[in-house]
Amino acid sequence: MKKALRTTAAIVVGYAAMVILITLVQETWLGGVGWHESPLDILALAGFLTAVSGAIGAIIATALSRSCGRIPAFVMSSLIVLETTALVLTGKASGPLWFDLLAASSLIIAILFGAELFLRLTGSTPRQSSAG
Repeated sequence: MKKALRTTAAIVVGYAAMVILITLVQETWLGGVGWHESPLDILALAGFLTAVSGAIGAIIATALSRSCGRIPAFVMSSLIVLETTALVLTGKASGPLWFDLLAASSLIIAILFGAELFLRLTGSTPRQSSAG
């Protein structure tokens, strides 16, 4: 029970950190980013910094959850899928479908990368044998 509560809290904190960072990047630092509103260089920078934000959120969630490995990253990724689906289905996604799907996919990859990076750097994941 304690492990489940810690993992849930870790997911909430990691996801919140990611959302705050993404909001800072897209709305504050870059002045509001959107497919129709932003030049290509700003979209590229926003995409990169959004991915970094996702990785940081996943690192925080993975670190806080301790022994739960990749579970927080998988839950966070699932939340991105649900959020993107809701935005697309309700027409609240501002760009073309391919753009929103690419943005969601790259964020999911960044989240999984962040968790994996943390696990490998801390030695929290079993290493593959180099023989074979």
